[in-house]
Amino acid sequence: MLMAIFVDKRKLLPSYIPERLLHRDEQMKLLLELLELRDLERIVYPKCIQVVGPTGSGKTSSCIKLSKLVEQEAHRMGFNVKSIYVNLRLEGSSRFTVYRAMVEKLAYEYSSRSLSPDEVLKQFVETLRARRLIALVVLDEVDFHVRRCKETVIYDLTRLSELTPADSPNVLGVIFIARDPSWVNLLDPAERSSLGGLRVLFPPYTRDQVLDILEYRASEALKPGAAPRDVLEYIAELSIQPPRSGDVRFALDMLLYSGVLAEQEGFDHITLDHVRAVYGRSLDAISISELEELTLSEKLVLLASAKALMASSSPYVDLGVVREYLKVVVEELGVREVRGVEQSVKKLFEKGFVEVKGRRLVGVPIGPLSKLISLLEALVRGSSS
Repeated sequence: MLMAIFVDKRKLLPSYIPERLLHRDEQMKLLLELLELRDLERIVYPKCIQVVGPTGSGKTSSCIKLSKLVEQEAHRMGFNVKSIYVNLRLEGSSRFTVYRAMVEKLAYEYSSRSLSPDEVLKQFVETLRARRLIALVVLDEVDFHVRRCKETVIYDLTRLSELTPADSPNVLGVIFIARDPSWVNLLDPAERSSLGGLRVLFPPYTRDQVLDILEYRASEALKPGAAPRDVLEYIAELSIQPPRSGDVRFALDMLLYSGVLAEQEGFDHITLDHVRAVYGRSLDAISISELEELTLSEKLVLLASAKALMASSSPYVDLGVVREYLKVVVEELGVREVRGVEQSVKKLFEKGFVEVKGRRLVGVPIGPLSKLISLLEALVRGSSS
């Protein structure tokens, strides 16, 4: 029977912006200070701000949240601010497509193909002035845009005040979101000069920060008890391992997909095996030949690791515990003693059958463990008969 685990799984999707953005208060405060809302009365030139951080560091969510806060604060001050968000990976193939997207998001009007990019940008500024609006423009994936386009939007948008030298351009600021600070090296000297050096860094989340976020989002998206703490801790651990290195988007995806799998299998909560199946490889996706090709020592060490993990209900076990289980496995199956356990662990790691954390901790990113144990036992018995 299909068990209901989720209250609202949409709250784990990338498009959802939660009420609270944990561990990003410092960056939000700095962005607000840099925008200088007191200048709304007379905007001489837009503030150009770079927001830089790796994938899953909260850049986009924070900027969208910031935009809403700016709109609300401006309204309280008697100004009408409209935030314009453009993902340049999706809508940034040329200067024309970027400026057309900006006009359409501002006024829901289509810009004719007969217009030049400069004319469309001018249309954007004129629409702002005609409607007495002030824009806050957020351009995401700017590094992708700069790498792909021969003519970028950087110079135009950092010098908007020159379009209306006698009046305000009615643009409070332009925020450029990038994954790597080196994106500016792709700009020509004039573009770099116009861009300036205002930069807000979003460092990768730590393990504890990811865990905080997972607990908060699980409380919104899942039923109470559906995501036990050991599951959330395991996902947080996985999210800080290279190449993710603190990617909270990866962590939330893992929680979502693990929940979907648990629901499909009739569970009322997520288990470590569900996370293993989503993160690594489901046992169903592994061919028997892959396991058969392991040496006897590798099969036995993998079997001992899986049994130790099953007994501990933990994502990782100490290598000493694996050795103890290995003694039992060898005796039960009537095979020779395994020598070179560390070497077998290393080979299993290289082949993707185990994870290694530090010098002593071993995990198995394959689920479900019970089926893996049964299969390995059958293979070892078959090879020794």
